[in-house]
Amino acid sequence: MDIKKRILIASGGTGGHFYPGFAIAQELRKRNWEIVFLVKKNDPALPIIENNNFAACQLDIKSLPRTLNPFKFLSFNAKLLKSIIQTKKIIKDFKPLLTIGMGSYVSFPAVIASKFSNIPIIIHESNAKFGIANYFSGYFAKKALLGLKIKKNPFKKKSLLSGTPVREFFSQIIEQNTAKRLLNLKENLPVFLVFGGSQGAKKINHAIVRIVKRLEKNLDKFQIAHITGNRDFGIINEEYKQQNLIGRPNIKIFDYRGDMNILYSAADIVISRAGASTIAELMRLKKPAFLIPLPNSAGGHQFQNAKILSDNACAVLIKENDYFEKSLCQNFENIIEDSLILKKMRDNYENIKMPDISRAASFIADIIEESVS
Repeated sequence: MDIKKRILIASGGTGGHFYPGFAIAQELRKRNWEIVFLVKKNDPALPIIENNNFAACQLDIKSLPRTLNPFKFLSFNAKLLKSIIQTKKIIKDFKPLLTIGMGSYVSFPAVIASKFSNIPIIIHESNAKFGIANYFSGYFAKKALLGLKIKKNPFKKKSLLSGTPVREFFSQIIEQNTAKRLLNLKENLPVFLVFGGSQGAKKINHAIVRIVKRLEKNLDKFQIAHITGNRDFGIINEEYKQQNLIGRPNIKIFDYRGDMNILYSAADIVISRAGASTIAELMRLKKPAFLIPLPNSAGGHQFQNAKILSDNACAVLIKENDYFEKSLCQNFENIIEDSLILKKMRDNYENIKMPDISRAASFIADIIEESVS
């Protein structure tokens, strides 16, 4: 009897949890798997899923309350139970061979429902520290796939270092000068690429404007591509105007760019948060970085992510404290004064012992197929 290759992918909540799962789904589709995504209700990833002709089911689930308020816990537990029951019905109808949880609160009810339904479970942790959902899910999983090395790993015996899959267009490497020309940037000057990630970076956005103004006399020595995010674009654009920096050919300001492969390719150094997907993209492209971890990221995982690169001197870790703007400005000046720093940072990626990120989705798909064979 021909058994249909079907899988549930619990992947949503934030881009860092969704995009790796989406990359795995794209690889599995090439191998004739049928995929259903489990996402939260009104998940921002739904348009991407639908535009790529994947099926999705929405769970009415919320994150674990970070409070002692008993009413919030009652609401959380009620939604969790409802989501487990809903997922059991989905499993009964869809009959998946396996469930993969990509972390975040969306994945936990999928894991529990799969356990009750005797469906094998694999989890993938993108960060350098287990999130709370994956920490508990790990006890029920057949395998734990790791995007980065995790210290004090409670699931060491069932863990495999897979890397974190990146979006498919990152496989299309663009020559740097070509990318610079596409962005109307000069080929002979270093490009500082700034973006905040899905959770926003208001402090970074404001700090960058002030730093560029402070270094205005050196604008003939560097260029900046600043992606502010939709929320902050109007405010930051106005701030650039007030500093008389609008219209400078060395300064490009964007609210959003879908062609991040071009931006990354043009960049000589990246200034960003330290989400797991960003770390994977930096490793894939071997880009030097100034990493400013989100201070309130769950369990401090962004700090641990950033340390993977900073400990290997591929990146500079800058804490978002009272001195971060001064420290960031000093690091800008160091690069402007000595371009050899960038070469050393790029070369240091060779010291990181990691699987080939470009093959992460294929490697994980192999593991999935081995697990159900």
